[in-house]
Amino acid sequence: MKKILIPVLFVMLALNGCSDDDGGGGAAGTGGTAGTGGTAGTGGTAGTGGAAGMGGAAGMGGAGGVGGDVVYEQDFESLDKNSLTALGDDGWEVFGNVFSGVDGSYLGGYGPFPAPNNPAAPAFSLIDEGQGGTSQGLQQLVIISDYQNQTEMLAGNLVEANTFQEGTVSADDVGKTLRFSFDAKRGNIADSSTAVAFVKTFDPGDPGTLTNFETVDTTDLPVEWMRYEISLAIDAGLVDQTLQFGFAATATENESSGVFYDNILVDLQ
Repeated sequence: MKKILIPVLFVMLALNGCSDDDGGGGAAGTGGTAGTGGTAGTGGTAGTGGAAGMGGAAGMGGAGGVGGDVVYEQDFESLDKNSLTALGDDGWEVFGNVFSGVDGSYLGGYGPFPAPNNPAAPAFSLIDEGQGGTSQGLQQLVIISDYQNQTEMLAGNLVEANTFQEGTVSADDVGKTLRFSFDAKRGNIADSSTAVAFVKTFDPGDPGTLTNFETVDTTDLPVEWMRYEISLAIDAGLVDQTLQFGFAATATENESSGVFYDNILVDLQ
């Protein structure tokens, strides 16, 4: 996959088990079989993984962009909750946008960066545990605003924190429908904070103009886990465009914004 890290504007979202200040690459190829017998037979050279592929059974690996039936799949059970880089290592990225708390005008952005997992400095994303039901297992993803951006938070501006996976649409994807499905439930989101799940596409040469922006508003979810889905039909006009799927949380003045997510599946049908 050709990974393109492009700032994109979008306003939204979100945590529960954290405080108010809270918060994959393609599979490596396997080596050849070691030589046997004979005089000093040598083992095969280990194969290399696809370039910057997204996690899951068939990530957006190699030059082909979004390929295979499963683009990304994650239940967060195998990720190390105590690793600061667990989410970034799984291909998650973050980007922050700031909007005026007075008139909503855009004040600037920052990123992208690998997604953090640091409860001591809550921002964007965290791996939490103990919030799931039978289907969610032990660990869950929490999406929150960027509480490390205290300058803008305390100034009363809106801090939108986006956590996402990114890839490039290929010609092989045309005629298919990308489905982004996930479990979600309300966290500690409150006050004027907002949250959203999204799938978006844009021309990497014009990242400020979205060609698609499909969303599910996750601001007012019930406290029980439910399944949600976003779909996007892939047509020829989207070839070579950047595709992102993920979540966002927007807050100001350190208001809580957490929403829980789990059992993420992105596939092409």
